[in-house]
Amino acid sequence: MSQNKQQISRIKVINSCLSNGGYWQKKKLIEKISEIDIDISERTLDYDISLMRHSQQLKYFAPIKFCKTNKGYYYSDLDYSIDKLPLTETDIKKLEIAATTLKQYQYIPLMNEFTTTIDKIIRVVNRAKQSNHESILDFIEFEKTPVSVGLQFMDTIINAIQNKKALKLTYQKFESKTADVHIIHPYFIKEYRNRWYVIALNDRKQEIRTYAFDRIKELEEAVDIYIKNTKIDIKQYLTHCIGINLEEEIVKKVILKFTYNEGKYIKTQSLHHSQKIISDNNSGLTIELNLIVNFELVGIILGYGKQVKVLEPQSLADKIVEIARDTIRQYR
Repeated sequence: MSQNKQQISRIKVINSCLSNGGYWQKKKLIEKISEIDIDISERTLDYDISLMRHSQQLKYFAPIKFCKTNKGYYYSDLDYSIDKLPLTETDIKKLEIAATTLKQYQYIPLMNEFTTTIDKIIRVVNRAKQSNHESILDFIEFEKTPVSVGLQFMDTIINAIQNKKALKLTYQKFESKTADVHIIHPYFIKEYRNRWYVIALNDRKQEIRTYAFDRIKELEEAVDIYIKNTKIDIKQYLTHCIGINLEEEIVKKVILKFTYNEGKYIKTQSLHHSQKIISDNNSGLTIELNLIVNFELVGIILGYGKQVKVLEPQSLADKIVEIARDTIRQYR
C-alpha cells in the first residue's frame, strides 16, 4: 500500500474512533490502526492528527482536542465526522454541471435506472447552496439533446451484445418503400450527431453493416446461433472516418485550406484526430487529414462554404464542385 493510501486509511480509523465518542489515548488509537495491518509510531500518529486539524489540502479542520485529565483525544463537536463534511462551492458547481449533463440523457432506456440517483444529486446540490449562491444554470445553457427515434430498442440490443444473441431485425431504409427482414449479430453501438447505430454482422451477406435505430421497425431475439466477432477491431473500426459510413474503406490524404479567420476555429477544435497543420499564416490555415472520404466528410466541408477549399484529393474537390453547381441550379 502506498504511503498516501496508508495515511488516508489511518485517518479514517482515527475519525471512526473519535466519532464513537469518549477519550482515545494514543496507545488505543495505534492498536486500532494496527487492526488494518498498519504499524505506526506515536510520532506518525501525532502527524496524522495535526493534518486532520490544520491541513489546507485535506480541509478537514477536525475539532480534535486533548483531555489532560483522561489523557485522550476527542471531538469537541459530537456531530463532527470527516464523512459529514459540507460541500464547498467548487464541489457544488462540479456536481451541478455533472448532474445536469447526465439528466439530458435520461430518455435513454439504459439511463432509467440512474434517474433516481441523478435526482438525488440534484437535490443535494440544491440543499447545499447558500441563499446567495447563484445557480450555474442561470448563466450556462447546455446544448439540448433531442429525443432520438428508435431508442426503445436500446435495451434489447445491449442485452443481445452482452449475452451473445442474434437478432431478427425488420429494417426500412429511408429511400425504400418497404422494410426488409435481416438476421444480425450485433457487436457494438455508436452514437453520432444524436442518432444511434448498431454495428453488426449481416447473417446472409456475412458482412459488417451499420443499422440506424430510427429505421428499425421491429426487433426481437432470433433463434439463430450467435456468430462471434472475428472480422473487426471494435476500438479501431471507425477510427479512420468521421461519422459511421465507411464506404470505400480506403484511407486517403485530404488537404484542406481554410481562410485565416475560420482557421482559428479549426485549430481549437479539430475535424478529426489525424489532423495536422501544414501551414498557418495570413493567407489561411492548411491542414492534412488521413481518413476515409465519406458522406459525413463531404457534408462538413460543404457546411464551411467559401471558408474552405479542397486541395487534395482531386476527386473530393470535384465532388464539392458538382454539388455546389447543382445547388446553384436550384436557385436559377
